[in-house]
Amino acid sequence: MSVEGFLQLKEIDSLTKMRIHQLKSKSEQEDRLFKLNNKRQEAVLQTTILKQELVLTHNNLAEIDQKIKIASVQKQRLMDMGGDEVKIKHYISEISSLEDQGFTHITRADEIDLELTDLKTFINGLEKTIQEIQAEVVAEVEKIEGEIRNFDHRLSLLLADLPSDYKNLFLKISAKNLAHGPFTRVDQGSCYFCRFKISRIDESEIDIGRSLKTCPQCSRIFLPYGA
Repeated sequence: MSVEGFLQLKEIDSLTKMRIHQLKSKSEQEDRLFKLNNKRQEAVLQTTILKQELVLTHNNLAEIDQKIKIASVQKQRLMDMGGDEVKIKHYISEISSLEDQGFTHITRADEIDLELTDLKTFINGLEKTIQEIQAEVVAEVEKIEGEIRNFDHRLSLLLADLPSDYKNLFLKISAKNLAHGPFTRVDQGSCYFCRFKISRIDESEIDIGRSLKTCPQCSRIFLPYGA
């Protein structure tokens, strides 16, 4: 039995949880910039796609204008020659259809211009926001990393001072990278995490006798109450 050993394990448990909390805070800070940069990249990509569509739309308009000019010349030539009315009507219909297509492309070009303007405003706003919070995020991350280094230092000192049997068991269980850490307690006769039923004898040895025991199911180390 080593009350001191359990006190050290309890402190290790506490420091480990605080370290995990700081790592989460660091991730949240970095995620702020990550999400904004992702939105910016998506907006830039959409801008590129729209610009490509705008070029294609203008090319289509140019082709339609050329076709209208050719059809108009053919129609006028037939009219000047007193040609076939059926062919003249065909050219008139073709010109009207081409003009409708051209109007559709012009409308789409105007829509693209508006979308590009909105995207430019959105990207400029994002870049301003990124600049505003970047310094804040960098400062906060540096502060958190300093606290994590402090936790690591304290943990290394505690681990070095831990009795060999406690240390060996702790390292063995920690290597399993269990969710919520390597420690547990007896809670209403069961392991707090996996709910494995613990005998009254084992519970007494853990909480009163301060025996170093692990859960038979999840293998976490039992910390006695009051340790």
